[in-house]
Order: sequence, then structure tokens, then C-alpha cells
Amino acid sequence: MDVANLVWIVTGGLSGLGAAVVEALVAKSGYVACLDLNAETGEGGSDSVHNVQCDVGDEDSVKEALKSVKDKWQGRKWGGVVHCGGVGMAGKTVGNDGQPFSFDVFSEVHRINLLGSFLVASQVAAELVSQHPTPKREDAETLRDRGVIVLTSSVSATEGQMGQVAYASSKAAVEGLVLPMARDLARFGIRVMAIAPSLFSTNMGKNTSPKVRASLLTTTLHPARFGEPHEFAQLAVQIVENGYLNGGTIRIDGGGRMAKM
Repeated sequence: MDVANLVWIVTGGLSGLGAAVVEALVAKSGYVACLDLNAETGEGGSDSVHNVQCDVGDEDSVKEALKSVKDKWQGRKWGGVVHCGGVGMAGKTVGNDGQPFSFDVFSEVHRINLLGSFLVASQVAAELVSQHPTPKREDAETLRDRGVIVLTSSVSATEGQMGQVAYASSKAAVEGLVLPMARDLARFGIRVMAIAPSLFSTNMGKNTSPKVRASLLTTTLHPARFGEPHEFAQLAVQIVENGYLNGGTIRIDGGGRMAKM
């Protein structure tokens, strides 16, 4: 699918992985709506970038944000979404103080990471469906993409470390969305994929202590460094452009595998 001249939704687009995706899509002549909790709607944007404040885990907030996007670019076709918005809150099932991990915190991680992924994906998919007639199976047009949804999982989905019980389970659930969602949306010509990044030089990665950072890098094959946001963005764009990628999760991890801690 060609990025150019279509509207793309990017969540978490003011920083880290999301900001890199916004830049990559704009470089390909896309129009990008940057949905971020820290955004001021309509401020700091441009002709090709529209910033919208949004809590991805709140249905009303997501609907209001997407309405703002439609109002901004009335009549312009949408291409899909790259959903990068998420949180990571560490805590063991039972802490060193003998207390169970906060259920409120656990729930909040799932509200944002899992429920937010479904909310954004389903709302964007509904808009994509509304913009295109449902193709008939015998029609050659069924081979043409009508939209792409890219979710963000994590290598922690399958290799969660100690203290990642909330984060890892939420990202495993995101991966669980991909195939059934791809099957649901195939009849509309919409593809669904996920990216599972490992260690990246985002705010989350940079806040890792030198000791933990050094330990994590021993599990990375090559190159022995954290990933750069532009490398994640490059993969996201490649997923959009490669029409035969559907229903799966791609790791981007330097060949690393997480140890237990």
C-alpha cells in the first residue's frame, strides 16, 4: 500500500517510537494524525501533521480524537493506523514486602495497552470500511489494500522478565488480537500486523540503569546496542508497503532473547 496522500493515525506520536513513525510517514508524503495523551489538539502541527490529545484506553476520547481527524482532512481517504501508545509499569506478583502487585496498576496497564489497542484498531477499521465499498470475492479489486493496522507488542509478550507480569501479559494479549482481527477484516481488504520490539532508545529504555542495561545487552546478538526509533519506523512503513504481510507479529530485537531478569 502506498503511504502517499492518505491519512495515517499514529498513537503515542509525540515521542519515542511513535514520533519516529510520524516522521517516516510524513517523509513518504502521508498526512499524519498524532494522537497522544500529552498533545494539545491542533497545536504544534502543520499542513501534514495534526496533533490530537487522546487517552487511547478511553472510548469517548478515541472517538472524539478521530472525529477531529475527519474534520481536519474532510474527504481525504485514510490509510490506517500505527498504534504505538502504551505504558510499562513494573512490579512483581508478590513484592519484597510480601504484598501482591497492585490490581489497580495491573488493570491500568491492560486498559491502555490491550483495551487501547482494540479501541483504536476497531475504530480506525470502521472508518476504513465506511470509506470503501465491500469488495466481491470475484472482483480483481479484492487484491487491493484498503487499509493497514499495525499494533505494537513486545518481545516481553513471550519472554517476560521478573517484574513484568502486567506489561508482558498485556503485550501477549495484543499479539492475540492480530490473527483473529486480520481474519475479521480480510473481507474488507484490511491487513493487520504487530511489531514486537526489544530494547529501544526511547525514554523507557534510556531510564534503564547502567547495570540492567549492560545485563540486557549481553543477550543481544548483533548489533549489541539498543534499537533506534527510526529502525522501528522503517519496519512499520515496510509493513504498510508490503501487501503480503498479514496476520502476524514481527520481532525487531537484534537477535536477542530476554533472560528472566
